[in-house]
Amino acid sequence: MIFNWFWAEIASEVSQSVFDFFSFGHIAMGIVAFALLSIISTIRNLFDPNNFAVQKSHWIWFFIGTIIFGILWEIIENTLLLDWGLKHQNQADSVVNAIFDVLLVGGGALICCVFAYLFYGKVKKCEFPWFYLFSSLSFILFFVIYISLEF
Repeated sequence: MIFNWFWAEIASEVSQSVFDFFSFGHIAMGIVAFALLSIISTIRNLFDPNNFAVQKSHWIWFFIGTIIFGILWEIIENTLLLDWGLKHQNQADSVVNAIFDVLLVGGGALICCVFAYLFYGKVKKCEFPWFYLFSSLSFILFFVIYISLEF
């Protein structure tokens, strides 16, 4: 079968194509990583409600932290998990797949970052339950897509 470089259609193309069923899991991972990093500001704002301006400036750091997390995950996935036999079909990611996996983690973080910016920009105060509800629902959506495509 001809190698499908864009979307993996058969098992041997997974981790070699630009996108595969793991792509949706990487988006979900970015959402979770960004939301977990934002807990830093949430806790700080509980003690200082006037800290909203500081929180908005921290979003870029949470985004960068999520990208760093995605890079570290790809390194761990393609070294330790591969050595331990826990990687899908014991096959390392292609360079293109690994790059796009990190970009998709960043895409998940960007979804949260844009929502937070638009939402907080309108209400001019911290409404954390709405942000975490949105993050949770977004994670569930992409995780369900990932699970449904895997099986």
